[in-house]
Amino acid sequence: MRPHLLLPVFLAATIPAFAQSVERWGAEDIRRSLVEWLQSTGREVPQMANIGPLDPRISLPACEKVDVSPRGTSGTTFTLRCEGPSPWQQVLRVDNLPPATVSAMRAPEIASGQSQFQVIVPKVDLPAGAILTAGDLEERMVNVPPGTTAIRSISDVVGLRLLASISPGVALTSRHVARAHSVSKGENVTLIANGSGFQISVPGRAEQDGFEGDVITVRNNRTGATLKGRIERGKTVSVFQM
Repeated sequence: MRPHLLLPVFLAATIPAFAQSVERWGAEDIRRSLVEWLQSTGREVPQMANIGPLDPRISLPACEKVDVSPRGTSGTTFTLRCEGPSPWQQVLRVDNLPPATVSAMRAPEIASGQSQFQVIVPKVDLPAGAILTAGDLEERMVNVPPGTTAIRSISDVVGLRLLASISPGVALTSRHVARAHSVSKGENVTLIANGSGFQISVPGRAEQDGFEGDVITVRNNRTGATLKGRIERGKTVSVFQM
């Protein structure tokens, strides 16, 4: 039997003559990496906390260093990324996770006895629809409690879209921002498929809007086949094997 017949229909290539065996991670390894990161930031993860979604049959290349970043402002959803020869990404939610303690939220009392609070403000005028970057924002201390919707970490809003224009010095809140589409319908993307020790990519087109980590419909530009895949970083879609 010709090896390439075992690949998904969208792959116009054959399997390499040999595939280098690599250590693999399962669902528990991925969960463990997130729990260890949360604990390193001072957050306690309840023993019975549900971390997912993760297919119990998942098998990914082992990762020497997993980069974890909060997703949005809820503080319970995180993006896990592994760079390297066989990169991967997972978006996980931790149910029943206690709120994060923001150590910088309330500064020590100053000489006058006045307490201060940390907020995030724009450095320049930003228009509605702007995608926020770390360079647009700065931390600032204020004397008035900013309220529960105030953003207190720049990393929580990088990559989000402004719903309305905002001026320099105005405290950013969760009402100002929303997630920005990572991929728009009709946009060109790269379709990738990972196997044991190999990766193949082909050009494709998004058939739906979607955010990083979402599953959308895509089309293979070479074959015209319609497929499902998960949006990854850099306009790539990891297509599910069939």
